[in-house]
Order: sequence, then C-alpha cells, then structure tokens
Amino acid sequence: MSIIYKGSGLERKQNSVFSIPLRKLDAFRADMFYFRDVKALTPTPSLWLEKNGFDNRLHARDKFSIKHEYSIPKSFGQRFVEITHDKNHIHRSGNIVPGALTTSKVILPLEVLIPDLIISKVNIKFTGFAQYGERILNIFFWQFVSHDYIQIEVKTYQSQKSIARTIILGRLRSNKDKVVKVSEEAVNRELLKVVEEYFNSLQIQYEEYIQKEGYMDYTYPLAYIASLPSAEIVNRMDGQGGMINMLRMDFGTLERIPITGKTGPEVKLQRQRERSTFNKIFTEIAEGLVTYYHGLAIVNPVATTIA
Repeated sequence: MSIIYKGSGLERKQNSVFSIPLRKLDAFRADMFYFRDVKALTPTPSLWLEKNGFDNRLHARDKFSIKHEYSIPKSFGQRFVEITHDKNHIHRSGNIVPGALTTSKVILPLEVLIPDLIISKVNIKFTGFAQYGERILNIFFWQFVSHDYIQIEVKTYQSQKSIARTIILGRLRSNKDKVVKVSEEAVNRELLKVVEEYFNSLQIQYEEYIQKEGYMDYTYPLAYIASLPSAEIVNRMDGQGGMINMLRMDFGTLERIPITGKTGPEVKLQRQRERSTFNKIFTEIAEGLVTYYHGLAIVNPVATTIA
C-alpha cells in the first residue's frame, strides 16, 4: 500500500522538471510513501498532480521531500544475502539487516519511480545497523542544483536511531543520452532470474523497473550493482567482514550493464594497506573486459586477512 501527496487541489499546468508515474507506486508491495511539499498551498507549489486516467503523474520542479517507510522480515533478509552471496552469519542466523540491503532500499525506489533519473554518484555512511521486523524510515530531501542536476540527501532511521546518511548526485535524462536497448533474445535468462529474485527479496515488483517508456529495460539496476561489493568484501574476509562504515560508488557516465553476459558483474577489490582498525578497500565493477564502475568502502574488520 502506498500513500501519495494530495497537494492543494491545484491541477493546472505548470512547468515541471520531471514527473513520477503514480502507477509505479504499485510496485512496492509493503512500503509506504508520503510526498511533502512545504509550498503546496502557494500559487507555485513544488509538486502538483496531473490526472490523466491510468497515467496519473506527480510533477516536480523545486525542493520537496519523500518519507519512505518499510520493514524487512528476517526471511526476506535471508533471501537477499543468498542472492548477493553474503556469508556473514549475523544476517542469516542473527537479527541484523545487511548494509547492502539498506543501501538498496535507498537507491532502488528512485530507479523504479523516476526512470529518467541518471544517478552518477552514491555516498552512504552507516551510523548504526537496522534490525529485522521493525519499521525503518528513509527521508529523501530533494534539491535541484540546476534545472537538470539533482542532489538527494537521504537520512535513514529505525526507532528514532540514525542508521545511515546518503548523498546521491544525478541528473535528468536528455534527448542526447543513449538508452541501452537489449533484445529479449540476447538476455541471459538465468541472470535475469537472479535480478528478479533480488527485487522479490526487497518486496518490489521487477516489472515496474524493466517497463520503460516504449521499451523493456534489460540492464542491471544500480542498486543491485551497489549491493555486490559488501558481500564480496565479507567473502574475501572469510565470512566475517565486520561492519562497512562507508560505501561510495561512482557510476560515471558509462552506459548501464546489459543482462547478457555469461557470469554477471564481477567485483574486483584492492586493499590500500592492511590495518588493524579501519580498512580502505577500492572496488571495481566489471563485466567481461569492460570496467564500468568504481567504488570505495571503509570497513571495520573482524577478520585479519584478505585473499
């Protein structure tokens, strides 16, 4: 069930920067969304609703916020770590929500709700950890740096305790941007099933991600890509891995990775130098011979060795 912003009742045409197709809220099976506009009752609201039958849209042109509520049942967290191959026992037999899952619940709603948003950088700093079965709250603060460029600050809480703070930088798609169109025949069905299961573990319908305006999007969501380094770091630390304190992903300007390879995206790690406290680990996401994305993680390790 999703609750949306109802605004001031003004539905006249405005000059919007982008719009959110409200039907995509149906993709979220158990999450709640609240859109807040402090200018809603003024003649120039930041958000306004356009009713057009099946294609109702919420238009945006200025600062606003989104409150996103959800909870993660333990069984879904266990499914998530199976899909991402995270061997850390605290997410399987314990009660701790994986940091990669927390990251996914920040990035993936943006990719589903706003297909025209091109995310270039994500910087998330963990200030605590969430527990299964309890209400988690994301608060998205939108700021337009310019007409096209956007900065989104996200604060994540559970039981009024800070869990994470995230800064997302991106811009809106223009007519000059290429769209990666993959024929259905070229898709690796086994890898596509993995991505679908990833969506299911987050209680989000995959169909609303792949169905874009006029074509089917058979590329990996950036949220899925951002979930891979955490698991690889844990696995290279013999299943211990400790707690990731910071994850930074630079998605640059390269096109999205199509779901067509034989093995899927590969995570490459390089530790700067071994420390007894915090470790700085550089990551690369490659597919075949092409390195697509770069990242950096700061980890407080339990294990002392990395392959």
